[in-house]
Amino acid sequence: MLMQALRAAALTLLLCCLCPAAAVPFAENGGLKMLYDNRMYPQAVELGDHLYMVWRGSEGFPYARSYDLETRKFSEPVMLLEGLEDTVNKKKYRNDHHFAPVIWKDLNDHLHVLFGMHNTKGMHLVSENARDISAWRRGPEVAEIMSYPKIHQVYGNQTLIYFRYTGHLGFWTYRISGDNGETWRGPEAGLVDMNAEPQTGFMASHAGSYETTRVSEDGKTLHVAFIWKVEDPLPSFRYSKVLHDHTRRHNLYYMKVDLPTGKAYNYEGKELPVPISKEVADRDCLVWDTQGRVAAVGPSIHLTEEGEPSFVLPVSDKTPLMSKFYYIRRNGKKWVRTPIAKTSHPFNSAHLDRDDQNNIQAYLVTGKGESVSPKGMDYYGWGDKVEHFVSSDDGASWQLVADLTPKPGRKYQNIQFVAKGPREISKDIFLFYGWDTNDGVGTGYLWDGRK
Repeated sequence: MLMQALRAAALTLLLCCLCPAAAVPFAENGGLKMLYDNRMYPQAVELGDHLYMVWRGSEGFPYARSYDLETRKFSEPVMLLEGLEDTVNKKKYRNDHHFAPVIWKDLNDHLHVLFGMHNTKGMHLVSENARDISAWRRGPEVAEIMSYPKIHQVYGNQTLIYFRYTGHLGFWTYRISGDNGETWRGPEAGLVDMNAEPQTGFMASHAGSYETTRVSEDGKTLHVAFIWKVEDPLPSFRYSKVLHDHTRRHNLYYMKVDLPTGKAYNYEGKELPVPISKEVADRDCLVWDTQGRVAAVGPSIHLTEEGEPSFVLPVSDKTPLMSKFYYIRRNGKKWVRTPIAKTSHPFNSAHLDRDDQNNIQAYLVTGKGESVSPKGMDYYGWGDKVEHFVSSDDGASWQLVADLTPKPGRKYQNIQFVAKGPREISKDIFLFYGWDTNDGVGTGYLWDGRK
C-alpha cells in the first residue's frame, strides 16, 4: 500500500508540473449537442496530416472543417447542405439535435458523413475528392431507418455502423460495407431488444436501451455496453417521484459480438440468444445493478490489447442529478468500481483511454451545474469544468492532473474522441463544446495535447 501511494503521489507531482495545452475554438455557431454524447461517433477523424471534424450548427445543419496537424491551423468551415437546403425539412433539422453528423474515412481516403438520422434514413454524403471537404456527392442509403449511428473500421477492411432501428422501443443492430460504403449488409434480427417478446423480465414491457461500442484490435469483436431505459413514467422507488425522461435510465450491461459469425456472448463467453431481451440482459449481461440510481447515457469503453473491457460511467447519488463518475473493471469473477469525481448531471460526458506510459486516463465534464432547462442549450445538463484524471494502478485510485477548462464561467459538455487509424483513438487530441447562456450558441473546442 505504501509503494502504491508513493507511485500515485509521484505521478500527480509529475503531471501537475506539466503545463496543459490550451483548448482552441474551431466553431462558434453550434446548436444543442453540436458535438453529440457517447451514443454517436466519431465526429472527428485523422487522415494523413489533417484532422477532419463535423458538428451541428445552430440552425441544425451539418458543418465540416479540417485542422492541419503540422501547422495547427484550421481551414475555412464548410456547410455540407450548401445548395441542398430546400431538399430537407428545415424545421426538423433546427429542432432535432439527433440530426448531428458523424464522419469516417474509406480505403480510398474519401470522407463520409451521415446526418439527419433519428428514426429516419437521413443523408449519406461522400467527398468528391480524397482528403477534401470542398465538394460532396450523395452516397447510398445505409438503412431505411436509423438512430444513433456509431462507425467502426472492422476486419477485412470493412466499415461497420451500429445503430438503433426505429424509435425508443426499437432494437439495436449493425450494417457492414466492404466496398467503401456503396452497399451494406447486416443481420436480419436485432442484437439487443429489451422490449422483445415474451417480455418476461423485470419491467420488460416498454423497456428500451442506449448503447455504446468499441471494436477489438483485430477488428473481429464488437464490444457493446448498454443501459436500460424505462419508457413508462413510473414512480422511482429510490427517489419517490416520477423521474424526467432523461433520468428514467438505469444499470450497466455488457455483451460482445463475434463479427465473422454474428454470434453474441456475455463476458464469461456464454452464447446469448438474439435479440437480447430484458430478461436475458438481467440474467447474463448485468455489470452493475444501480438499484434505481440514474445511469443516463452509455459509458465510455476502453479495451486493453487483450480485449479486456473497462468503463467510465456517471451515476446519480442522493438526487437524480448529482452524480459521480465511476471506473468499472473486472477483478477476478467480479465487476468492481471506483469513484473518480463528482459531477452535476448523469448526462455529463467522459472519455476513457490509456496514455503512452500505459496509465489509464479519463477526461471528464465536472464541476458545478444547474438543473436541466425545459429547452435550450442546458437541456441535457452541463458542468463548468473539463478535467483530466489519471490512474497508475489500473483504476484502483485516481488523481486529478490537469484542469483543461478553456474559459471559467462557461458551461461544457460532450467530449468526443478522434478516430485515428483503423481502430486506434488519438491519445492526445479530443473535442468538446461550451456555451454561456441557455438561449446562446455553442463553441466547439479542440484540445491538442501533443508535445
